[in-house]
Amino acid sequence: MKENDELKKIIRDIVDAEIHAIEKEINDIVAEAVRSEIIPAIRAAIRNSIARELSATTSELHGKQLNCTVFNIRDEKLSANSNSIESDVHSVAGAKFGEPSCDHGLYLYGLAPTDVSISLGNVGIDGCEVYTIPHEGISAIVHKCPLEPYKSDDDETVKRWIKTHQTVLDLASDRFGTVMPFGFDTIISPKDNLSAEDVLKKWISAELDEIKRKLKRIEGKKEYGIQVFYNPAAFVDKIERDSAEVRKIKEEIASKPPGMAYMYRQKLEIAVKRELDAIIDGYFKEFYDKIRRNVDDIKIEKLKKSEDSSVMMMNLSVLASDEKVLGQALDEIESVEGFSVRFTGPWQPYSFV
Repeated sequence: MKENDELKKIIRDIVDAEIHAIEKEINDIVAEAVRSEIIPAIRAAIRNSIARELSATTSELHGKQLNCTVFNIRDEKLSANSNSIESDVHSVAGAKFGEPSCDHGLYLYGLAPTDVSISLGNVGIDGCEVYTIPHEGISAIVHKCPLEPYKSDDDETVKRWIKTHQTVLDLASDRFGTVMPFGFDTIISPKDNLSAEDVLKKWISAELDEIKRKLKRIEGKKEYGIQVFYNPAAFVDKIERDSAEVRKIKEEIASKPPGMAYMYRQKLEIAVKRELDAIIDGYFKEFYDKIRRNVDDIKIEKLKKSEDSSVMMMNLSVLASDEKVLGQALDEIESVEGFSVRFTGPWQPYSFV
């Protein structure tokens, strides 16, 4: 009778654990749906509203959000638009830079806190000349382009465009110090008899305070990616050695008949997982606090599936002014047994503007 009661309790524990796992999976699915469907739709509506007001046409960015662009570059998982490019990008590139016109758009790379009109050379997408348009102490970094978005069915072409976009921003940062980056394929179009240059200047005037605030926020700082992984096997032996509950279950398994032993092994897995989750939660808080103290701003990103037996515990984008200090903090984390750190950057601060 006692063994039946024990069996029932074990089955209840297993069922409860499965229900909690299913609830978590459902929550993850809902969160993913919100992240991938609802949030992009809201952002798209906001972009469209801004476009109507400011006469700026922003393309769909091949299904990615602006603040993901840099991560796509890192991971080299870029997807091409299903349509081919409809216009020759060089068709308007021969005009003298800075010359107002209503027959072309402006591809906007970023904004710098300077008031100079210069050419950076033919370093833009497909060799276009990149130059600055100064207005009210802010210089827009642009090249002339057709009014259509950049589209291609060739993955390598899209990848090359985006990498060039990033290169231009790096060159501009070297030249001007601080640059507020815009996402790939941000195009300013003429409207209401205003040239793209005039539309751009009108927008800068309207948003001048906010632009200056964001530029001040990122001044002297870069974005970095931090991913922390743990190896579950490194903790299981310790849990089985140190946990009184786990040791007791293992002892019980040895004295049970095969059918009961199987159920106890299920109970053992649940107990080990519960202990492991508690350990990892503790380390997460410790590591997060350590990183937070050494950066200017921090954002928690979605966890990704690891390519090996390790598990991603933490995925962060951070804004930092001192890479050396941050690196030292990450070295301390990586020195903890069972953990490893992936540190990427510096990148343009897409996630923080």
